[in-house]
Amino acid sequence: MDEVLLRQIIRQLKILNIWITIFGVLIIVSLAIGGIVLYKIATIANNSAKKFESFQQQTSKNLNVKQQLCADTSFSSILKSQTSICK
Repeated sequence: MDEVLLRQIIRQLKILNIWITIFGVLIIVSLAIGGIVLYKIATIANNSAKKFESFQQQTSKNLNVKQQLCADTSFSSILKSQTSICK
């Protein structure tokens, strides 16, 4: 009877070992995939922030009407003589 019980315990331990291995591999793979996804999200967010900052700088340069009017010679002479905008 001890030999039968020993075989059952060994069989159950083998099954338990297989389940632990499967779940361990699944956890490691899911952690690796999660890390890769987090890295991709961080790089995309960083690139988006840089693009937004660049876009913001370009639009602020393009929308600076005062600087454009004062740089244009035909308007700047009129503005300088009649107003204090370009002074």
